[in-house]
Amino acid sequence: MKRRTGSLCAWLVAALCSLLFASTARAEGAGWCAPEVETLSDGICFYAPEQSAKLEHPTLVLFLHSLVAVKSDWQWEQQRELVKSADRHGFSLLMPRGRVGLGPRRAGDVWAWPTSPASQAEVEAELVAEWADARKTIEGRNGRRFERLLVFGASNGAYYVSTLALRNRLEAHGYGVFAGGSGGKYASVLGGRTTHRAPIFVGYGTKDPAWQDMASLAKTLRSLGWRHQVKAEPVGHLLTDAQLAAAVRFLSAQHPE
Repeated sequence: MKRRTGSLCAWLVAALCSLLFASTARAEGAGWCAPEVETLSDGICFYAPEQSAKLEHPTLVLFLHSLVAVKSDWQWEQQRELVKSADRHGFSLLMPRGRVGLGPRRAGDVWAWPTSPASQAEVEAELVAEWADARKTIEGRNGRRFERLLVFGASNGAYYVSTLALRNRLEAHGYGVFAGGSGGKYASVLGGRTTHRAPIFVGYGTKDPAWQDMASLAKTLRSLGWRHQVKAEPVGHLLTDAQLAAAVRFLSAQHPE
């Protein structure tokens, strides 16, 4: 996969390739988690850099992936990008898997997230419980709780994360949406009902075919008076290292040491 200086992740191109062609390089029987991260349970990956044990305020980032074909290993590329960010910033990283039957045309061969109210009613309670159990397992093993929870999502994961944030579904300390998320009337209604408003970071490319969705989210957040930061770059449907770093800085600053 071609990369620019600054290590841009070509989310759209790689995601489309993932959906159209199963990776021939993937070993038979390879799991959801990349080999260098821990498989906490089926469909739940975990990574903690060495410095995470020394943080005064332990932070857990929950990352929700983009659309991923069942027979692809595209999720490994996303996991590895987040691992690099975790190594730089010291946070621990929980990377769960979505569900089939939730993506475009309810396809049964694509891992996706519940972005509609109907699909959320079907699976969201199960997902949230799964994430909470994984967090509890890690905290029990570490002997201390995470003081901060940040929730990040890319592409399809970002659209879902934006609804989690606007509904305060997870009571997180902050949210980051990258190459995804949308505003508008429905988002305004959701956000208007929420009293606890965790800060939101919005990162997108101005050359993204769907850039207006993210711009609409930013506009909605401004109209709601919601704490947020936007970083738009002249790229396509990408998540960049610069956006990840900016998100961590912004959301950490909302909860100073």
